[in-house]
Amino acid sequence: MKRLISLLLFLLAGCGAARTGTPATLPAATSSYAVTVAASPLPAAPVLPPTFTPPVRATLVTATPLPTPTRPAPTSTPVNFADTAVELRYRIPAIALDRRLQGTMGSQIIFADETVGRLLQRSNQGMILLELQQVLPALALQSVPEGCDTCVWLAYNLPVSGVSGEGWLQEPVLLASVENLLAVVLGPHFPPGTVIGLRRSASPYAPAQTIALTASGETWLWLATEGQIDAPQTGTETAVAPTPLLTTLQALELDSLANNYTTTCPGVPQETLYLNQGEQTITIAIACPEFTLPAPLLSLYLPLDAALKAKLAASVSDAPVRPPAAFPLAALLEYRRADGTRLTLYEDGQLVAMMRETAVFTTTLSASEIISLTAPLLESGLLKPGLASFLTPPESEPYSLLLLRGPQAVLDARWTGTKTAVAPLDELLEQLLPPAATREP
Repeated sequence: MKRLISLLLFLLAGCGAARTGTPATLPAATSSYAVTVAASPLPAAPVLPPTFTPPVRATLVTATPLPTPTRPAPTSTPVNFADTAVELRYRIPAIALDRRLQGTMGSQIIFADETVGRLLQRSNQGMILLELQQVLPALALQSVPEGCDTCVWLAYNLPVSGVSGEGWLQEPVLLASVENLLAVVLGPHFPPGTVIGLRRSASPYAPAQTIALTASGETWLWLATEGQIDAPQTGTETAVAPTPLLTTLQALELDSLANNYTTTCPGVPQETLYLNQGEQTITIAIACPEFTLPAPLLSLYLPLDAALKAKLAASVSDAPVRPPAAFPLAALLEYRRADGTRLTLYEDGQLVAMMRETAVFTTTLSASEIISLTAPLLESGLLKPGLASFLTPPESEPYSLLLLRGPQAVLDARWTGTKTAVAPLDELLEQLLPPAATREP
């Protein structure tokens, strides 16, 4: 038990909010993280700690009640592997979260989502069951305050040892671990009526977190480490403006969106974005959104991201800060010229010209000007999907780099010398930066 708790505490010690610099203080490329494209998935984390775990393949079981827990009985064999070893139930009534698991002596676990009536079965789960049997007996659970439907309620039963308990779960490490274990298998949970939902798994910089917006305009925000989640926000109190966000949702063409916008970046969480337009829904897997999200999703994703960051900033302190991405999340375009100058166009139309990593001049482009600038680049054939610029080592001589958030993906290009396609970007840089003769060497 001490080994598990120590490991969990170590993994959660870095929980904190990621921060993105404003355009006037863009970080140097050398101090940011870049993307690493890889064919293989990220390595799986330990079973219980709230760290990134890739999606699993599980066997769907008929939606029938879990078997009644049984005490071990004398048999002709040393162990009856069908006997129940662990039963655990995890609930937050306010958001209709009701999940449980039941594991056997044969290292098999059935995971159940009572809200949607879904059961999944997994084998070879001995390590999970062993750790639960070590941790749960030492857990101190208080009675849930009367009427507290936003409190986390946990109940467990260990038939082998005859130990059981139930009550208000408030221990942050176990809160995060149980939420992670169930979410990895059963998927994220969003309250009934959710039309926009985003869950981020834990990372070295933050615990798992969820935001959900319902059709009625309620906004739910909570962290996996909270023993009592906040009541829903409504009206002017909401972390996001519900009406504009719902309008943005209805304007999206869900059929044009992919189910997966992922690549491999160091220390990033896995995310799940849920969108509902009446009869049509889509669930999208996201990893490293700075390098993967297409332009149509940006206006919807950015308010969710800002709300989660505000929640983390208010709830978590004294944590390491995640390094800024080499391509800002809010950026539509970034041009890094071989001479060290840099041009960044943001989703809100702000254009920033930089020299030696210091903001020199900013202006704002209209929607039509943004289209006039980016459309020819998309049609030029210079840019390709797949982030190929990050696959090979840089050339020995200075090179230029261009990233553009297109309608389906982030596109990029890297080259030495000059390219006709970027002449309009060069012209903008020369207009915005001081005259070449007055620039410092």
